[in-house]
Amino acid sequence: MRSTGATSSGCGRSWCSTSCRTSGSPTSGTSIARNSSSGCSRPGSHVRGTRRPLPARPILAPNRTFRGGSRRIMTSRITTTAATPTADLARFIVEARVPVDVRGTTRRYLLDWLGSTVAGGELRPPTIIREVINSLGGHPQATVLADGSRTSAPLAALANAAASHVLEMDDLDRASISHPAAPVVAAALAVAERDGATGEELLDAIAIGYEVMIRVGEALGPSHYEHWHTTGTAGTFGAAAAAARIGRLDAQATLSALGSAGTMTAGLWEFLADGAMSKQLHPGKAAHDGVLAALLAARGFTAASRILEGAKGLLAAMSDAPDLDALTEGLSISMERWRIENVSFKVHASCRHTHPAVDAALQLREQHELHPAQIERVEVRVYSQALGLLDGMEPTTPYAAKFSLPFCVASALRFGDLAPHRFSDQTIADADTLALTERVTFTTDPALDLLYPAAWPSIVSILLRTGERLEARIDHPAGDPESGITEADIAAKFRTLTDAILGERSAALAHAVLEAEPTPSAAAIARLATATVPSNAPA
Repeated sequence: MRSTGATSSGCGRSWCSTSCRTSGSPTSGTSIARNSSSGCSRPGSHVRGTRRPLPARPILAPNRTFRGGSRRIMTSRITTTAATPTADLARFIVEARVPVDVRGTTRRYLLDWLGSTVAGGELRPPTIIREVINSLGGHPQATVLADGSRTSAPLAALANAAASHVLEMDDLDRASISHPAAPVVAAALAVAERDGATGEELLDAIAIGYEVMIRVGEALGPSHYEHWHTTGTAGTFGAAAAAARIGRLDAQATLSALGSAGTMTAGLWEFLADGAMSKQLHPGKAAHDGVLAALLAARGFTAASRILEGAKGLLAAMSDAPDLDALTEGLSISMERWRIENVSFKVHASCRHTHPAVDAALQLREQHELHPAQIERVEVRVYSQALGLLDGMEPTTPYAAKFSLPFCVASALRFGDLAPHRFSDQTIADADTLALTERVTFTTDPALDLLYPAAWPSIVSILLRTGERLEARIDHPAGDPESGITEADIAAKFRTLTDAILGERSAALAHAVLEAEPTPSAAAIARLATATVPSNAPA
């Protein structure tokens, strides 16, 4: 276990009258970037093309067509004097047209998040958070999925985001090094339930929240990740974007929502030294604070207009090598490629940095029918950022074990999987697993650093007691788009996590989220996704 190296007349929602979009006759809109056809220049790569200038003019929202009909909405003019990256993102949040196929993709991420949330809700960290929330009360606006209780939208977002992250099976974006679903979907679902949004509005808000969060994470870059958990920092922006979109804030209010989100960002890695519970608080607070930022902005609360790019803004404060272009490169209200399409799913219940090594170990185990008694030594080569996060992590608690690369590799070699039940008080004390853990070492390989974060590669070399050496390399672990994962795979993962908790409603929920037309409302999803349906649940 060592390393070697007030209500608007046209809104109908309980947001501020000065900030909601109202019905009227919109003028034709313009895109945020001129190169609208290009969209995202990856997949599979964090490298972007040459940045093009952005139009420095206020934008009015165009007519938008949704499944089931259309509506007209018009925004107020932006009062900032020039286009800035933060203002461009605010305009995008207000005006973006989410393609039908992207909505379909978003359904899969919504279902995947629901699986992690339902399965994680009864574990100790989110239970503590839920107990505190219950003691605080709160107007019953949104559902806490773990027990069906209802509380304010920000607090429900906090509880559900924390629950979704504790299993370490929620999705991951490589380029931003973040888990988008935990803060974004939790915020979107809570506000959508609070405001009675349609299912399509929910999906649009999620896709937009992912886009904003991932772009902010890319702009912060790997240097930010050395000390900051990007899910907690960039996640606040994604949550605010989703909440602002559902709340129908205009561009100026959305800009303030982003400003307030930015000033509340947090999430430090120091908890790893103690194997503590803080990681669940990071997306929880991000979801809570993003919703709070949008609610404040809807009431006229102002905030920094250049929170990302300003001299005392987020990038200056939290990144040694910020990439400002990442915020707006290819950004358009009519994009063809969206960041959500390149987000990875997780199939193992551990830190994503362990997954390539786990997959390589599983590959060797299957190919050579390995038994732990045959293994003399296991050597793992990783990229530097993985070593920086995982080095020194010991399986002292079930959660800490999820960050112990030697334990994860040893457990995979012994059992042939890394399912949630492999991380318990009993399994981390298993003598045979610990004995194999002691024979696993890991170090960095500079060649692998060249591929990160577009790929998260690892090389596993196993020396057998016979002297034979076996080796396998994984650049894209299971769940990456390059590795191939089907909708059926995602549904099967969801059913595995939730059947024992939801019973027959597990299959009904999977069908509703993936296939039902129109997309179910947030309230309908919440009813299906709670183990206990409270008497005060809305019809």
